[in-house]
Amino acid sequence: MKKAIATLCFLLCAIAVKSQLRIEGYNTPWAGGLNACQFGQIDLNGDGKNDLVVFDRHGNRVLTYQNEGGHDEISYSYHPEYQRYFPKIDDWLILADYDNDGHNDIFTYSNGWAGIKVYRNTGEIPLSFELVKAPYLTSLQDGGEVNILATNSDYPALIDLDGDGDLDILTFWVLGTFIEKHQNMSMERYGHSDSLVFEKKDQCWGMIAESEEDNAIYLDTCLFGNTFYTDGNSTRHRGATFAMRDIDGNGLLDLLLGDVDYPTLTLLLNDGSTQSPVIVSQTDAFPEHSPINLFSMPLPFFGDINNDGLTDMVVSPFDPNGLSCEGINSVWLYLNKGSEMHPDFRLHTKSFLQNDMIDVGTGAYPHFCDIDNDGKTDLLVGTIGNIDSTYYYYGSLKTRRKAQITSFLNIGSASNTALQLSNKDLGGLSMLETTYLTPTSALIDGKKIFLFGTASGNLILTDSEFNIIDANYLNFTLPYSAPCLFDVNNDGITDLAVGHQDGKISFYIGYISQGKTCFELISHNWGGIDVRDYNTSFFGYSTPYIFNQGDEKLLIVGSEQGKLFLFKNISDDGTSLFDDASDSLDELFQNFENRFGYMSAPAVGDIDNDNELELVVGNFSGGLQLFNSDIEVYFSIAQHDAVEFTITPNPAHDKIHICNAQDEKYNITICDLSGHTLISQRCDSHEADINIDELQSGVYLVTVVGDKSATIKKMIKE
Repeated sequence: MKKAIATLCFLLCAIAVKSQLRIEGYNTPWAGGLNACQFGQIDLNGDGKNDLVVFDRHGNRVLTYQNEGGHDEISYSYHPEYQRYFPKIDDWLILADYDNDGHNDIFTYSNGWAGIKVYRNTGEIPLSFELVKAPYLTSLQDGGEVNILATNSDYPALIDLDGDGDLDILTFWVLGTFIEKHQNMSMERYGHSDSLVFEKKDQCWGMIAESEEDNAIYLDTCLFGNTFYTDGNSTRHRGATFAMRDIDGNGLLDLLLGDVDYPTLTLLLNDGSTQSPVIVSQTDAFPEHSPINLFSMPLPFFGDINNDGLTDMVVSPFDPNGLSCEGINSVWLYLNKGSEMHPDFRLHTKSFLQNDMIDVGTGAYPHFCDIDNDGKTDLLVGTIGNIDSTYYYYGSLKTRRKAQITSFLNIGSASNTALQLSNKDLGGLSMLETTYLTPTSALIDGKKIFLFGTASGNLILTDSEFNIIDANYLNFTLPYSAPCLFDVNNDGITDLAVGHQDGKISFYIGYISQGKTCFELISHNWGGIDVRDYNTSFFGYSTPYIFNQGDEKLLIVGSEQGKLFLFKNISDDGTSLFDDASDSLDELFQNFENRFGYMSAPAVGDIDNDNELELVVGNFSGGLQLFNSDIEVYFSIAQHDAVEFTITPNPAHDKIHICNAQDEKYNITICDLSGHTLISQRCDSHEADINIDELQSGVYLVTVVGDKSATIKKMIKE
């Protein structure tokens, strides 16, 4: 830890030749992270401009962004207030205007029915949608109406294939291999496009077939009745994504096909006709410049992102298995540098929108504590683990992950919190090569200790410098342990609660033996708590966090389903049943909606000393959401024409005088070269005197942090 902070300080000094720095901040730090996303465009606020809708399938989260960019400008602001108008979306989302009224409608997976359901956009402001097709869309096949098969691991194409103005559908048939075309007959039957009536018109679209075993594509497969042989007893190679666009400028729709367990998109060029498409070539290196390489199962979206009138491309994973997808750099934006007829997609960023928010990867488990002992509350965030390597096992993609702890230091003051990304692998804990690191800490026997839960269940105990004291503390064995240290019974001795995979909580009471704190197991079902939802899973993944509200101790618990649970009247015995007070969470936290995606994890505390509790909630997508505050978060220091400040005298003996020419409130901190903050002072005027009489002789770093600037200088104490 000392080395990490010292390295940061020396780096800042090296950059700050003229001590002119600014802190770069996240635009939307608390948006909640992104993993496997689908994109769509819709007018959210009725201004006639296409805004952005993001659907992260790892948690079924809808995020809404308002388009504030001018011509050739990318500028999206996060506006979560529009999210409430969307219906519940499961697994995938397509926004498309099927009735040609100028408003994109919703097509989504019909959970439990292996089909597609449709919500019509009424065109009203605020947004509203009405369910028009459920539980699934049907198509006339072999003389009868049959469900158009759609699974949670297949993303169909919904586009006008024949140019008649209504939307058709491409999808794999029930055993995979061949692509079916379901033609919308609305124009043919009624002369308008506002109906969803389909007939299967082609059972081998493009004259191609996909291998049942991998992502190999066979061309000319259906010509002259020579169909590709499939074993009726075999199971299909399940999982594919469709996206269509004219790539080569010949006026015909080409197909981009993604496949489960594979990182590339296969570009299939169409050189047939509108009525008789024929795929004549394929390539996995698309686009030509910076080809897509996103394990697993990339899915592209085509839309004008930078408001220049040209269609750009955004690509993100679609794999339903969250552990098969990378959680960082998982939203690739390609800008079209060519024309609409001949697009030239150039990679702009691998973290579109992600780079504007806290996103630690896969899983986010927050914990408040004072990391650097400066009297201010900092933030730790554990993870399930980001991908270290991948391999194939019996044809399926597998991943090896390493969990780490990310730290955010409070660079503001005790009452004016501002967090800055400090270390992405605090204490080098990724070297443990474990997964699901969930942090907690406490002052025990006069020393700060950290305790980390793991996927295997063993609890890892470290000292304040993250040196391991015990890698199997208390011999805890219940998998996916999530510890929380807290004095539950007000006896001055820290107790321990541990959540785990089965949705219950284990409780250990703390006691003193031979002058040291020890723990005794009281119950593996503390308070009768069980956060499992048997409608969705047999697991619960409980993540407890104990906190004070005035004189009352409360327990908040995250869960696999993404809900938070609140319990009152908690006690230290193993028999009492706690009172479920989850319905009062919205009384504690403003604008609270109890849906956080998948595997929610809470942390609660008064981190800015305003006598009001703040709540931070992590989720599987690696992001955080904040309630009851608006704390700025910074990610880097960059060169800037900041105003100069002076230190006089320098070298100094007993005190220094700081003169800051900038007209703003600012914080002054003095740290040693090991990174320890020794003095912290809030200033409301241009000048300040600081007593350094108690500092030992040596070299120190003086930092002035304003609202939009940070400046560091070296100070010598004689």
